[in-house]
Amino acid sequence: MKQCTMYVSIQDTGKIMEAIAAAFRDGTPRLSDDRSQLTVTYKKLFAKHTLTFTLMTSESHPAEFEDMLKGMYAFYYPVETDHPHIKEKLLMQITALNSAVGLVSSKELDPDTMDKVWTAAAEVNGLIFFPSGAILTQGKLLMNPEGESELDDYQVTVSSGLIDGHILVTEAGEARKRRSMELLKEQGVPAIPHLPVLPGDEHITIRTREEIARRAVALCILAMYGASFSSEEVDVGEEKAFTARLIGLYQADDFFTPREQEFLAREHPGLTDAVQFAWMYECYWVLLWALGYVEELQFPGEICDVQTAVDILRESGHYDGFAENARIRTRQEILDEADLIYRYDWACVNARVNGEPAPAGLNDEVVIERHRALNWLIRYMDADWDDVRTDT
Repeated sequence: MKQCTMYVSIQDTGKIMEAIAAAFRDGTPRLSDDRSQLTVTYKKLFAKHTLTFTLMTSESHPAEFEDMLKGMYAFYYPVETDHPHIKEKLLMQITALNSAVGLVSSKELDPDTMDKVWTAAAEVNGLIFFPSGAILTQGKLLMNPEGESELDDYQVTVSSGLIDGHILVTEAGEARKRRSMELLKEQGVPAIPHLPVLPGDEHITIRTREEIARRAVALCILAMYGASFSSEEVDVGEEKAFTARLIGLYQADDFFTPREQEFLAREHPGLTDAVQFAWMYECYWVLLWALGYVEELQFPGEICDVQTAVDILRESGHYDGFAENARIRTRQEILDEADLIYRYDWACVNARVNGEPAPAGLNDEVVIERHRALNWLIRYMDADWDDVRTDT
């Protein structure tokens, strides 16, 4: 192995190169004029080898860095593990990273070199990622593609200078956060004051009526199909035929994402995926609210009214009627709910990583599905449905 990458969350990114130079002071370090590359040279009588450290940050390469973090998050998100709280914290840490230093060596990385890498990483609370997909902290395995970990716990590190730093803070966003915090206090839901604000109204574009209506139809059909497999006596052929009729009735052939199409095409959906898609009723309920069919989103402590949700689509008769009768909520209304669910979800995640039940009567499954739908509505990270994240 001749390469690895250090990931860091730090305000003063210059400290990373300083830490590396200090750890490798037994060689000859040379820092480029723009301080983005450090080359360390070791010379012996008949041999020479070099270590090249290249710094990339969210400020120097914003688009490239964002794509890298998305890929990293997507890499670990599906990993099955017996250490779910460690995985949860790793995913939280990934969203807070703002710097990466790639190391390329002219020869294999030996134990002495890696000891120096760990010394530098310790100075800046860095994680080390290896080509195998393993990511380590302080020399111990945090997580690998097999879901293994050597840790009992992990402390997420976020530089105080980075909190809210990527958010377009506006008066509207701050006011919305204050309203959410006051409501959480009344409901007895734990909250932290430094959780970022959402961007203000002027910086958000809500999904169109057509986008929301098409997605709502798809989710309702998927949820009904998934829920039908909760019974061991289900007639697969009958359910597939019924679902095909619904898709035709609502002209929904092209409403589904690649992942959803794959699920519908399976000869016999597995129970785990069927249950996951049945939870799409909660996402569908949010979209019904956004379309004006549901009066309000109640406290997310119980599952939605499934029968009412299905009846709304059934009574519309066809897609055109469903879309045309919709009355889209205002941007302010949707952002209010998006900000609130963001903070509900933080409370649930915080409880989960600490081995506690969701607080104040929250249903964490309902919360995360609402969060998914609302993040899609506000185009969070401009992600397609299959890639929507519910960061906290």
